[in-house]
Amino acid sequence: MAHKFYNGDLNKIKQSMPKVADAIVACFGGYCGEPCKASSLVCCGNYRQAKNYMPMTVKLRMTEGDKVLLLKSMDIMLSPIALDKTKLLTSTQKCEAVNRSYQAVNPKIITNPRNFAGRIHGKVLKLNNGYAVSVLLKTKSLGATLTKGSSVIRQIRKTDAISKKPNNDVIQKRKITRYAARQRRYHLHERLHYNKGLTDTVHVMKGVGQLQDHNYV
Repeated sequence: MAHKFYNGDLNKIKQSMPKVADAIVACFGGYCGEPCKASSLVCCGNYRQAKNYMPMTVKLRMTEGDKVLLLKSMDIMLSPIALDKTKLLTSTQKCEAVNRSYQAVNPKIITNPRNFAGRIHGKVLKLNNGYAVSVLLKTKSLGATLTKGSSVIRQIRKTDAISKKPNNDVIQKRKITRYAARQRRYHLHERLHYNKGLTDTVHVMKGVGQLQDHNYV
């Protein structure tokens, strides 16, 4: 809420947080009014927002120690140090989503040492701009021109619409395609690096004293 209200200006957010914390303490103590109107980002000071946090008939009778404890609790998220750590508004879910996107173009089971950087940069461009815009930017950087209304543009629009709202049939088709491609790579790797009839060396264990009574080979 603060990032949206101050357009991401971290200095203004830091300057406003002490007043916001004081307004929260006053509001929970039953003094919803001028402090909320002046400093609160969620309560407009007319008691209508109070019911979202506690019953209308409940007023906290806080001692000075309770107020200090509440302020210290809010400092965990509203202090300048905490704001510096959370200024990018990142979360675990966002990080995992980006990691899954990276794995789509650079799977763990396949090594791409030559074009790894290009794959990752291309995926970042697509995540930030969408499929259609990223394709147009890449073609423009390569010096290629796409005619307006051409079949290529229509296909880009179609693919962009599918990527935004994928249906179950498309998802299933993509899974089958990925599985088939993975199988082809596995078989190719097997033909290149393994020979038919290759077996492990059989170790002779008859000479071992404790195994002379039992032939395990």
